[in-house]
Order: sequence, then structure tokens, then C-alpha cells
Amino acid sequence: MGTVSVVAKAESLYIRGMAVLPAARWRGMGALLLTHVEEFARTEGFSRLFLSTTPFLDRAIGLYERFGFRHTSESPHELFGTPLFTMEKPSVAE
Repeated sequence: MGTVSVVAKAESLYIRGMAVLPAARWRGMGALLLTHVEEFARTEGFSRLFLSTTPFLDRAIGLYERFGFRHTSESPHELFGTPLFTMEKPSVAE
């Protein structure tokens, strides 16, 4: 129904990719995946979550914002011609 992958980057956990099947959208799967990532980050002692996304993924961006992610000026700003921006959640403490 959905997938998420993360990569450790020093004190941070990078959400490398996340996807939910179209038939499973609007059923809370994205929120469930992010909740599991946050729990993993807390358990493993990561102090920050971050990700890169494209400006046209409105639903995903809304989900990230509801989870406390905010836009940063951190790169990358494009990947093979596709515009990107970075979002972070500085604290994943309980």
C-alpha cells in the first residue's frame, strides 16, 4: 500500500523516498508511514528529519507541513532539470 526509505546522515535522518499507491491515498497511509519514521528517528537518537520534494506535489507537501516540516534554503534545488526544495523537522523529540 505504501513505502518509505530513510538514510542516516550524521545526526539527521533523510527521508529518501515515500510513495503511497493511488488506491490507498486519503486513507491515512502517508501519515502512518511518517509516524513510523518519526518513531524510528526517536528510538535511534536522530535529532532532525529532512527530505527533498518537488513544488507540484501539493498533497505531499501539505502532509509534511501537518507533521511539522518547514521549507529550508538547503540544496538540492533541482535534479536533472526537476525543481526541488528541502523541508526539515528540526526536532523529533517526544
